[in-house]
Amino acid sequence: MKYKYNGVSIRPSVEIYHDSIPYLSGITLREFFWDKKKCADAWRIGSQKITEYFGDLLPPRAVAGPPISYGHLICLGAPVQYPENTEPNVKPFIHSIDEGIELLQAKKGMDFTQNSLFQHYVELCDYLQEQFPEQKVSFSGLGSQGPLTSAVLMRGQDFIFDVYDYPEKAQEFLQLLTDSIIDFRRLTNRINGAPEVSAQSVGLADDFASLITPDMWPDFVVPCWNQYYEGLTTGRRSLHCENLSPTHLKHLKSVNLCHFQPSVSDLLTIENVKANTDIPFDWLLYAFRITQMNDQEIQDWVDYTVQAGITLIRTQFGQFTVVAKKLDRIKAFYKAFEKYKV
Repeated sequence: MKYKYNGVSIRPSVEIYHDSIPYLSGITLREFFWDKKKCADAWRIGSQKITEYFGDLLPPRAVAGPPISYGHLICLGAPVQYPENTEPNVKPFIHSIDEGIELLQAKKGMDFTQNSLFQHYVELCDYLQEQFPEQKVSFSGLGSQGPLTSAVLMRGQDFIFDVYDYPEKAQEFLQLLTDSIIDFRRLTNRINGAPEVSAQSVGLADDFASLITPDMWPDFVVPCWNQYYEGLTTGRRSLHCENLSPTHLKHLKSVNLCHFQPSVSDLLTIENVKANTDIPFDWLLYAFRITQMNDQEIQDWVDYTVQAGITLIRTQFGQFTVVAKKLDRIKAFYKAFEKYKV
């Protein structure tokens, strides 16, 4: 389908959370992450059920390794837990900023492929490719977070105090950490037969940057973001960063972004984002809100967003939506765009 408003193309986008796939197939999240056969079966069954419900309205999610956003940190030594039916999670494992610097210096140039989880994902993704030869299943799922998010996950909330108590050490720690993230991302590019440094684009997800006050961004956020982008692309730069405030937005220009994804932030509105940056951005109807809305409320939200000039308009669903029996709200989201069909 193609949609336009005042001659400008607009695009509705529905993102499928990966947790819906094992739920729809009747397995646990732990099995989805660790049992390659059950993982493949889940992709087959879950995708089929989504297609049966939505038809051509929503393409199924591409088969990939189950996403762990903390793969890089686990390779560095972060302890990880795999609960039966919730997301894998890591715990802080660095007890001082000096220990963090020492660890990252020692790990510089490390071989991430020697980590057992990394090897599991190589085997898992190879198996998924065998099971779905009609698709291109890359080495995927074992991800990395941005520098600030990684720093907080390594040190816990103590990192926020480090920024004030040991600013120069915190900057050194972030520089070393960003180098490690770049090395990890370049490795996954090589495994997938892609250039280490993309001429096209690269994205960055770094939600915990919002924990740094706006006046400290020039010292602690902007430098490592530029370091990250310069290390991974000569092309377009996109950013996903949640929970920002309007006063953070003035700094986005300093990293030459081509696209900003504010995602979830109660402090941001379409109006105050436009007032504080001219970087193109999309707009999200939160998954936990759309389930509480009736058809007219969804229509009104879509109309307001379209008329505000947003061209990429998003919502999401996952296990929560399926359990609540609210998938019809996703159909209502699509229906709200029918008046803009061309």
